[in-house]
Amino acid sequence: MVSLPWRQTYHSSGVPEDGARFMDLGSSDGEDDCLVHPDKVAKAKVMGLCVLMEKGCCFVEKRSIYGAVILMPQLARSMEWPGILTFEAIRSHVLLALDLILQLFIVMMVSKHENVMNGFSGQMFLCDLGAGCTDNTANSGPACTGPAGTDITPGRTYSFDIWNARQFVKSSLLAVFPGQADVINKNVDPGEYAMESYSCRWLCCLLFMMSMMQELQYIVDMAYLVYWVPSADESWVHFKHEDAGEEQNGGSAWYDDVELTIAGMPRKWKISIILFVLCPKILIWQFTCRTGTVFLMESAAIDDLIVNSVALTFILTLSETICETLTSEITHDMLSRCKDFPLFDEKTEQNLTDDEIVQKYTHPEEMRPLTVLDFVKSLLPLKMIGVLVLTVLFVLDYYRSHCTYHSGLVFLPNPLYIAKTSQYSILNFFFPSWFPLEREEGAEWMPSNMSY
Repeated sequence: MVSLPWRQTYHSSGVPEDGARFMDLGSSDGEDDCLVHPDKVAKAKVMGLCVLMEKGCCFVEKRSIYGAVILMPQLARSMEWPGILTFEAIRSHVLLALDLILQLFIVMMVSKHENVMNGFSGQMFLCDLGAGCTDNTANSGPACTGPAGTDITPGRTYSFDIWNARQFVKSSLLAVFPGQADVINKNVDPGEYAMESYSCRWLCCLLFMMSMMQELQYIVDMAYLVYWVPSADESWVHFKHEDAGEEQNGGSAWYDDVELTIAGMPRKWKISIILFVLCPKILIWQFTCRTGTVFLMESAAIDDLIVNSVALTFILTLSETICETLTSEITHDMLSRCKDFPLFDEKTEQNLTDDEIVQKYTHPEEMRPLTVLDFVKSLLPLKMIGVLVLTVLFVLDYYRSHCTYHSGLVFLPNPLYIAKTSQYSILNFFFPSWFPLEREEGAEWMPSNMSY
């Protein structure tokens, strides 16, 4: 948050802490002198703070390796590349590469689990199997016919691991006792593989996308930083100017006189940040959203849905974990000291008198009451709309890739084709349409109520 040094606080007696008198808004001849009440000044400053907060500021992530990889090279450049800061800048780039590799590897392994390894165990995609099957009587409809071709009911619904084990027990009994097939089929019911809650599935996808929305906000903030900061060779290191005769920092340490502030950077550094920091961050975000949504949509049990929606956010916290554990105290301290870059004229705001603040931030446009449109915006903030849109887009991408539309907004799984090998290359992951997996010719499984 931007520090606003022009703010003043008041004692309960109504006198400013710095000893300033109330402003005289009347004429100087004393005929209509009126002293502005400090409460009015305080309200104007609160309103001004809200207006400035809406304008916002550019910043680096203080607890992430993405912040370190932006800040440390600029500090080294501003200091004409001393050895210790140059080393910190190089280390921040090495740790960024490590972070990208780890995040990409984890997301890629989750994708391999869903697209390759599940097929070897015979697990088909879940899609809408079990959606709307809420009673123990025989249900009608394509979504209530399970992978084994029988009706899906709550009492016969299991996760894939349990259902597969029950199927194995039944098939083993049939193989050992072939003469008792009628008795076994009558008394041994393996159940069906289906989702336990359709609504919980959507809710967990929504919760997961909320955490991804925060990461998307960091991406937008980084893009703002690159765009708004001047394309000039400016120093990020400054000395705090003290007033003449004022005791320097009240006797504080000499290094507190140094101020680290986001400033201009050469255009080549902006291009470097876009290519090697911003673009990889966007790719990791997109792959995490896509793979995480598939992972949640393939979680049949309610408890698995809830746990997995929280566990997936671990992927995005790797950058913070690496920054906290592997960077030096120098980098930590520099990140904590770095001031934001305000998207308003900070010097102008600092030099405003109380009179000017009251006149600027108490006109009717700022002080108007809440309207119906404002109420609607408060109920549906922009970020919430973004979360809903992203959730729908990535869920629809899951249906498009792994399911086939049947009827009545019901999507059934595509036929299951086993991969010829367990190898899953980075090309298969990045470009599945251009470099598809090689699969066996015959389908291992296909829905019994659909023809292909």
